[in-house]
Amino acid sequence: MSLLILEPAQKQFFADNGYLLLKGFYDHQEMAEMRRQYHELVTEIEPRPQNVKYSFMAPPTDYAPDAFNPRNVVGMMDQTLAGDYWFDQFTEPRIVSVMVDLLGPNLDFHNGKIRNKPPGFTCDQSWHQDWPYERHTEPDLAAAITYLDGTDFEAGATEVAPGSHLKGEYPTVENSHTIPDEHLADDHPVVLAAEPGDVAVIHVLVVHRAGHNYTPQSRNAIINEYKTAETIDQWGNHCAFAGLPLARNGQLLMPRVQQH
Repeated sequence: MSLLILEPAQKQFFADNGYLLLKGFYDHQEMAEMRRQYHELVTEIEPRPQNVKYSFMAPPTDYAPDAFNPRNVVGMMDQTLAGDYWFDQFTEPRIVSVMVDLLGPNLDFHNGKIRNKPPGFTCDQSWHQDWPYERHTEPDLAAAITYLDGTDFEAGATEVAPGSHLKGEYPTVENSHTIPDEHLADDHPVVLAAEPGDVAVIHVLVVHRAGHNYTPQSRNAIINEYKTAETIDQWGNHCAFAGLPLARNGQLLMPRVQQH
């Protein structure tokens, strides 16, 4: 199976900007099933393995949880262990194909997490790079964010600073990974207005932040991160399936994936 699926212009855009928004990556039927599985994931919590870790958010004043995420799940780690569907979701051959195209022919999994923005969510992380959180010998990592809901400014959108990955590691506030606003003076952030089924790929060195959600609708996203086989973990990754080989020499390794 060939894994080369991106257009040269798309690969060049990622090289120049450090991010790539893939519109309509999943079709309506796929998203209907993903939303069904996701709703079960955030409502049927007790039967899940204990190493699938949930975090919750108290409803802010004047905001109530919506019916899709009624327990106000704001985050999860290792959703990849939640069942067969979620294993297939991070080993999806099209996602693997994209990451091989962008990172190189030898690809491993890094980690899986979920970041929800319930109604009234405000982001306190501000501008940051993922790199300080997950250092390797080389910054050859990227995250794939799958959007289950439409996002826009103040409606849970991801914001990125194009080209910031080319500037290396930014200065941060002491004892924090937050980047002071003055260090973004020459950057021109972009709001990733996404629709359900869109996928954004974000390089580990791109300066970005999660947007607030001042709407009555929960904005939900799945984040799976990938790395080259050649870059070595230096932060101590204990996440589920960390380092799982997904491709070598541009070819899929997982028999379960190859049968799709």
